[in-house]
Amino acid sequence: MLVRFDSPITRNNLLENFFSSDVLPNRCACAEPAMDIVEQENELVVTAELPGMKKEDVKITYEKNVLTLSGERKPAELAEKAQVLLNEIGTQGFNRSVKFGFEVDAANISAEMSNGVLTIILPKTAEAKPKQIEVKVK
Repeated sequence: MLVRFDSPITRNNLLENFFSSDVLPNRCACAEPAMDIVEQENELVVTAELPGMKKEDVKITYEKNVLTLSGERKPAELAEKAQVLLNEIGTQGFNRSVKFGFEVDAANISAEMSNGVLTIILPKTAEAKPKQIEVKVK
């Protein structure tokens, strides 16, 4: 048997306790994956945290300067006579889109997933890359 231990209830944590997983089952702290986007000279690197997900459960699309990451976290399989004592890991689907202000070479976008971290490389087009302008002397 699992026994939940909480500190004594105060006015400050009364609301927090009300919305705990015991009251609202299957809550998820964040339905969308956490992302980092880093712009480098020749490319953008998008990193997303997808713990426990397989690459087959993730869909990546790029259309009209919008990168969309979607998928669904699947619940863990339980043994036939297993009894759930606590259920806080969310299993809902997610859909996250990011719009870029410049063109990306869509034909050369690549993605790889390792240990629950998805990395997407979006190469910039020649027009989007920074250009160095030579100063002429008169």
